[in-house]
Amino acid sequence: MNSDFSKRIKSGILILLLILPFMSFCRAGNHDCLITNVNIVDVNTGKIVKNKTIAIDNNRITAIYDKEIAGSDSTIVIDGKGKYLIPGLWDMHAHYTWSHVDLDPLLIANGITGVREMWGNMPAYVEIPKRARQEGLVSPDVYLSADYIDGNPPAFPGSGTIVVTTPDEAVAAVNNQIAKNVDFIKVYSMLSEECFLAIAKEARKRNITFAGHIPNRVSIYTAIESGMVSSEHLHGFLEGCISLNNQNPPKTMEEFISMFSEKRFDSLCSLLAKSSMWICPTLTVNRANGYLNDSIFINDKRIAYLPAYVLEIWNQKMNPYTKSQVDDFANSSRVRYLFELSLMGKMNEKGVKFLAGTDFPNPYVFPGFSLHDELSLMVKGGMPALDALRSATINPAIFMNKRADFGSVEAGKLASLVLLNKNPLENIENTKTIETVIIQGKVYNRRALDLMLEQAKSNAR
Repeated sequence: MNSDFSKRIKSGILILLLILPFMSFCRAGNHDCLITNVNIVDVNTGKIVKNKTIAIDNNRITAIYDKEIAGSDSTIVIDGKGKYLIPGLWDMHAHYTWSHVDLDPLLIANGITGVREMWGNMPAYVEIPKRARQEGLVSPDVYLSADYIDGNPPAFPGSGTIVVTTPDEAVAAVNNQIAKNVDFIKVYSMLSEECFLAIAKEARKRNITFAGHIPNRVSIYTAIESGMVSSEHLHGFLEGCISLNNQNPPKTMEEFISMFSEKRFDSLCSLLAKSSMWICPTLTVNRANGYLNDSIFINDKRIAYLPAYVLEIWNQKMNPYTKSQVDDFANSSRVRYLFELSLMGKMNEKGVKFLAGTDFPNPYVFPGFSLHDELSLMVKGGMPALDALRSATINPAIFMNKRADFGSVEAGKLASLVLLNKNPLENIENTKTIETVIIQGKVYNRRALDLMLEQAKSNAR
C-alpha cells in the first residue's frame, strides 16, 4: 500500500475517532425540549452558571449540558442566549381555588407555577386536575388547606369556617380536615389559647403541620413553641418585640411602635431562626391596607385584568365603612406597614426564614402580578435580591419538603421554569422580564403569555 495513502487513512481514522464522541455529545438524543446557551440562576449558591443547555423530557429536567446540543426534528428549541433561567415562582399565601378558571392565565403569565392555598374550596380543587386534563389546560401546582379553624365568634362566619370552643372540638376539627386530604391545617385569629394548643397537639400526633394567623389571644412565643410552621402577615411579631403595660395600653399605632424594643427584637429573631417557624409577611396586602385611601394607589391599571365578580367582592368589603373609618384604618395600617417593612433586612440578617406570599385576591392585591411586588418590597425593606428570590423558589420547596421536585434548576426536578431577559440578582424588578414560562414541561412563549393576558382583559370587559 502506498505509504502516503496509508498515512491519509490513518489520519482520517484518527480524525473520525476524535469527531465521533463530539458528534455523539452534540446530538444527545430525542429530547422534548432544549433551552440552549442559557444562564442559570443558582438560587442555592447565588451564582450565575453561564451558557448551559437544559434538556426537558415529559415534565422533568433530564440533563444539563455544558455546550449547545442538537435535538431531533420534534424537539422544541428555545434560544436562551443572553437570558436567565430561574425556578418557577411560588405564591405562598393565596386564595386560588374559588376563582382559578379566571386567575390561571394571570398566574402563568407572571411565572407563578405554584401556590399555597390558605383557605380553599375543596370540591373546586378536586375538579382542577380533571378539568385541566379534559380541556388541555394547565394550572399551577397547589399546596392545600381547605376550611380554616377559628374561635367563636369567627372572623368570617359561614361556609369554609370550622368554629371550635373546646379542645375536643378543636381535635375533631383537625381530624375533619385530615379526612379531606389537605396538606396542612389552617388556624385563625379568634381561637382561644386552649383550643390552639389542642390543635397543635393533635397535629403533632397525626403528623400534619399547621399554619396561618397567630390568634389574638396567643403570643408568638407560644406559637413558636407549639410547632406552628408559618405565621402570616407578621401577626404577633411586633407585639413580641414590645413589653405592653396593660394598665396604660397605647392609644395610637405611633404610640404602640414607640414601645418597640431592639433587645426583644434581637431575641425574637434569634428564637425564630432556631425554630421551625417561617414568616410569610404578605407585604403586598399589608401595603394595600395602608393605602386604601390613596387614590393614586387604588387606581392601579392592573384592575383591567380582573373579572367583575372580584371587583364586586372588593367593593363589598369596603362598602360597610364610612370614609372616616377607612381613613382611620388605612392611616394606622400604613404606620405599622412602613415600620414592619423597615425590619425586613434586619430580620433576614438574623436568620429569620421567609416565604413570599401575597394574599390575593384581597383588595388591590393582583393575582400573579403582586408576587413581583412582594419581592420588590422585600428588597426595599433591606433584603438582598438573592434572598428575596429564594423566598419564592427554594424556600417554598424546603418548607413543603418538596426539594426533590421544586425550587432550583437541577436535573431530575420538575420542569417548572421561568426564562427572563434580565438578571434578577442585579435588580429584583427583572423577575418581570419574562420571555417564556414552562410548567411541568409545557412551554408558553412570550406570544402565548401575551395572548393569555389579552384574553383575561377581554373576559374582564
